[in-house]
Amino acid sequence: MKNELKRPVCWDEVIGHQAAISRIRRMIGQDKLPHALLFSGPEGIGKRLVAEILAAQLLATQPERLPEHPDYCLLSPDGAQIRIAQVREIQRIAGMAPVRGGFRVCLIEPADCMEPPAANCLLKILEEPPPGLFFVLVTAFPHALLSTIRSRVANIRFYPSPDLNQPVATDPAQRQFTLEILQNIAKPGLEWLWPVVAKFDGMESVQILDIIKQWIVLLRDVAVYKSGFAGRAGDLDLPALAGGWDTAGLIAAIQLAEATRRQLQRNANARLMLESMLIRSADLYWGGKENADHRRSPV
Repeated sequence: MKNELKRPVCWDEVIGHQAAISRIRRMIGQDKLPHALLFSGPEGIGKRLVAEILAAQLLATQPERLPEHPDYCLLSPDGAQIRIAQVREIQRIAGMAPVRGGFRVCLIEPADCMEPPAANCLLKILEEPPPGLFFVLVTAFPHALLSTIRSRVANIRFYPSPDLNQPVATDPAQRQFTLEILQNIAKPGLEWLWPVVAKFDGMESVQILDIIKQWIVLLRDVAVYKSGFAGRAGDLDLPALAGGWDTAGLIAAIQLAEATRRQLQRNANARLMLESMLIRSADLYWGGKENADHRRSPV
C-alpha cells in the first residue's frame, strides 16, 4: 500500500512558516487578533493549511471537521470567480451571533478571484466589522486586491520552505500532464507545443486553473532543488527535470504562470494565454533571450 503523508492538524506539525505561525500565536496570546488577516505568498506553499488550522483553533474543532461546523464559511470560486451573492450571504449572517462559542470564521481563497462587486461588498463588511466575525483572505496576488481591502487587514507573508515534505494535493492525471510539459520544454524547437495546447481544448476552466497550479508547484520543487536543497522529491526525478533551468529562469517562469492563472480567472482567451505561457517558459529554459531558437543562439 502506498504511504500517504499525514495532513498536519496543529501548528507543531506544520513544516516551515515558523515566523508566520509565531506571529499568529502572539496575536492570539496577547488577545490582539485583528478582525481580518491576509495570508499572502506563492502558490502551493501551505497558506491554506495554516489558515484552516487557525480557523479550527478559533472554533475549537479539528481542521477536517471545519466543513460541518456551523460557524465556519469557505468562499471559493463559483466557476472562475467568487461572486457577489457569496459575499452577500456572509453580509447577511454578519450580524448574527455565532452558533457555538465566540467566533464565526470566514476563509476566502483565492481572495484575488473576487469579482469587483464581491470585493466592494466585502469592503463594506471590513469597514464596519461586526464583533465575532473573523476573516482570513488567502492569495498569491495580494496587490490584485483593492487597496482599501489591503488597508483593513493584517498581512502575514508566507515564503517557500526549504523542506518541502508537506503534502500537496494532486490529481494523478493532471500531475502527469504537468510533468510531460516540463519534459517537453527541454526539447529543442516547439513541435511539441501545439499537441500539448490542444489537450486543453474542451477542458473546464477549473481544470485548466488546477493544472496551472500544479505546474507552479512543480516549478517550485525544481527551484528549491536548484537552490541546493533536497526538497520533496516524491516521484520526481529532480536532477533530470532541473536540466538547463537556472534559478532566475525558474522564478520568472513561476511568476509568468501565476500571472497567466490570474488572467484566465478574468476570462482571458485560454488557448492564447497557454500558448504564450509555454513559449515564454521554453524561452526561459533555453536562456531567456527574446527571439531565441531554443538552441541558445539567436534566430
